[in-house]
This record gives sequence, structure tokens and C-alpha cells, in this order.
Amino acid sequence: MEPVDPTTLVSLEGDGRGVRVLLSDGRVLELAAGSLPPALPVPGEIVPPELLASLEIASERKAVARQVFQLLDRRLRPRRDMERKLRERGYQDESISPVLDQFEEQGLLSDRRYAEAWCRDTLLSKAVGQRYLESKLRSKGVAPALAVTVSRECLDPETESELARRAATGWVRRQRGDISDVKTLAKGVRFLTSRGFPGVGSFDLLKNAAAALETEEEDS
Repeated sequence: MEPVDPTTLVSLEGDGRGVRVLLSDGRVLELAAGSLPPALPVPGEIVPPELLASLEIASERKAVARQVFQLLDRRLRPRRDMERKLRERGYQDESISPVLDQFEEQGLLSDRRYAEAWCRDTLLSKAVGQRYLESKLRSKGVAPALAVTVSRECLDPETESELARRAATGWVRRQRGDISDVKTLAKGVRFLTSRGFPGVGSFDLLKNAAAALETEEEDS
């Protein structure tokens, strides 16, 4: 096996925002200005293996930060989703975790802000209950305790009751027929439960919705 030539430093360029390290093997490593390891050799000297490994990690963290900015520019994301996407793009956890920690410290990445925005958008588009919001947030990677807290903050009991009534009315209207038999009512209860509303009181909601629609038809 032929010996591998040691890697030497060819040049080092910086502009205050970033640093470009050109190596003898043809690689150009881009680093954040503050992540440049101390005691770099002068151009033409060998870069020790330990120092080379530090440069490679710093360069990957710079690339991870760039990817995070691009992902957050499109929409808010929870941390777990961000970690998954970065791993899929080939980045290592030792580069991912410190970068995401820094973004969280700076307030640029926040599971709470993501959860609040997601709940607001969801409630604008469909009638759902607190359990639905909590379950979906957990499936998206939001911590269980935070999912419970935010879903409750975004949906008070009075508003949830109104949304349940609206969901029941919509379901009954779509049936276009008599819903008084137990099997049909059971389907309605399952629908409301799937939307995150409590099962208790669902029969009454459906019956009241059917009665209200029947009155509307008679009056029209």
C-alpha cells in the first residue's frame, strides 16, 4: 500500500464573516470566522491529523448552519424534523447538535413558536379539538408536555365547544338523510372523536345539529 502524502496548508483567506482554508489535496474548507482552530501552520506546512479533523468538523458545521437557514426560510420546523432532514443530507450528529443548540439559544429555532403557529394555522382551516392538536404536534416531534401546553393555550374550552358544534353540523349536513339510527350516530361519534373532540356529549351534539338543520329546511 503506497504511503499517503501528508496534507499541507496552501492558503488561508478570511473577510471577517468566514474563512476559506485551501488544502494541498484540493479541498476548500469554509468555516465560520469564530470557529478557526488556534495554532494553524503557515502555508506550506503540514496540517496535523488532529487539527485537520477539527477543520473538517468546523467546515461541516458551517454547511449545516447554511442548510438550517435555508430550511427555516421556507417555514418553521420543530427540532426533531430539522435533525431528520439534516441527517438525510449526510451530516453527522456531532455537527448537527451544536448548530441547532446555537440556533435555539439565539431564538431562531423554537419548538414552541412552531407549535403555536401550527395550531393557529390548523384552527383556521378546520374544526378540531385540543386532543387532535396535541396528537398531531407529538407526531411532528414536539415534546409531549409542550404539545399539551400549547394546544391548551391555543384552544380554550368555550372555543372548542363551538368548534365541536360546527363539526357536528357539517357532518350531519353531509349525510343527506336520517341519522337517528344508532349505527349512523356511532359513525358521527367516531368522526368527532377523530377530530379530537371528547366522546362524551357527541350523541347530543349530533342530534341537536340534525334538529337545527331540519328546522332550517322547514323555514326555508
